[in-house]
Amino acid sequence: MPCARRLPRVWRFRRRLDMTASSSDEELSESGRLENFPHPRRVAQLTGHDAAMAEFAAALRTGRMHHAWLLSGPQGIGKATLAFRMARAILKYGAGSGVADDLAMSPDDPVFRKITALSHPDFLLLRRPVDKSGRLQGVLPVEEIRKAASFFALSAGEGGWRVCVIDSADDMNISAANALLKILEEPPRNAMILLISHAPGRLLPTIRSRCRKLALRPLGVKALAEVVGAHFPDLSPDDFRLVARLSDGAPGRALALAHEDGLRIYREMTELLLSLPAVSAPVLHGFAERLARPAAEQNYETMTRLLTSWLARMIRDAAAGGIFEDWVAGEAALMRRLMGAATLEQWAVVWENTVNLLRRADSVNLGRKQVILSIFSSLAQTAGGSRG
Repeated sequence: MPCARRLPRVWRFRRRLDMTASSSDEELSESGRLENFPHPRRVAQLTGHDAAMAEFAAALRTGRMHHAWLLSGPQGIGKATLAFRMARAILKYGAGSGVADDLAMSPDDPVFRKITALSHPDFLLLRRPVDKSGRLQGVLPVEEIRKAASFFALSAGEGGWRVCVIDSADDMNISAANALLKILEEPPRNAMILLISHAPGRLLPTIRSRCRKLALRPLGVKALAEVVGAHFPDLSPDDFRLVARLSDGAPGRALALAHEDGLRIYREMTELLLSLPAVSAPVLHGFAERLARPAAEQNYETMTRLLTSWLARMIRDAAAGGIFEDWVAGEAALMRRLMGAATLEQWAVVWENTVNLLRRADSVNLGRKQVILSIFSSLAQTAGGSRG
């Protein structure tokens, strides 16, 4: 009996990569914000997204506001910062009034202060709740979305608009998504929903179709340098170039890499990859043990994100003709060697299995050290030419 035809593995890799490439950077809820950096609702400046701000400002001035906006782009690109900026503007000025193209507002403004404190009566922020142990729940449940329905059923406390920010819409389970869809199908008057999405392809098509889309683009090198330089003026030119490449133009990622041990972790990880397939067991175990320590959770997440991105870059560059670049010395030669040891299809399988293992590890709390050892075992096996 003939079986259904499946997409080639590499094609499926490309489609899935579009949906997962930015899936585990910093969570923009309060408990998951970038450590030692202010939450986006406290940020008064937004660099590199002038066009997006101007588009919303123009819509605000016309008075014909769409009831739902979908802010999309890689995680760490500035979507939450823009959403709070948009919320402040509509709550202060309303529709049909003058507003600057950059939606600027002084942090001393009462609207700014109230939203920062989450005390504005016409503003609601929905995000994954925290469980009894203090950990963020894995999904944004329907109970949270129902808060929006109750919120919009009330009259605006200050006589104008009501705004709900959902950060992020990707976290909704199916029941929550259906509850949101019902609100979008019958939007209340003078109400606005701002949906933040790192991977809008995961959302229901019926949700996407009812939103006005505002996609944020990666920052150019000059804008990224402005953001990073404001926080890390002593970062060397070589380190900044590596940060810029690893962050893909997302300022949140760039700040996290520069602030955390991201660059050191990337270089250590690359040294291990350069030794494939004969990775030193003591060196690998030491690397894994350091990342498995209780205080190293952020570094572990950074490493796994960098590793999956590295594999994805190698596969993409190979599929595009095999033109590889050195981000650190020896990478291009390593990628050529690895692509000679196994097929593009095999490396796509390795990437897919790695992503699945990391997701499974998150859901069932697998030991971090064992996860790292398992990933490098698979890499070594494939790099050694094994098809098993």
